[in-house]
Amino acid sequence: MKNSTASPETKLILVADDEPDIVTIVEMILRSQGYDVLKAANGLEALELAERHSPDLILLDIMMPDMDGWEVLRLLHVDPSTAEIPVAMISAKTGSRAKITSMQEGAVDYITKPFDSRELLTKVREILTGQG
Repeated sequence: MKNSTASPETKLILVADDEPDIVTIVEMILRSQGYDVLKAANGLEALELAERHSPDLILLDIMMPDMDGWEVLRLLHVDPSTAEIPVAMISAKTGSRAKITSMQEGAVDYITKPFDSRELLTKVREILTGQG
């Protein structure tokens, strides 16, 4: 899915995390490589932005108040307008149970916090080129 707000070669990435410092760091890393970034501070905002802008990728935290990342992921997948957007989970949860649940719910990747900027960019590039 292409978004309508960016030029065809620019990829739009939605970052959803309730920790402002994480969002800022991820945004800086992604913008340094030419990506456009949308920011959501909670699950509801992430759903609204995803529906409105059809990002090329969503980086989604699991542990957020009110609506956790898995619930957001399930809702994204049942909405035809967002069902095809790849979602990578970003979480401090390091156990295999969280990773397995994420993949079972439809995530395409799982990135553990804290993450290295090179690891994040490599995974983002792999996901974006894999859908093309």
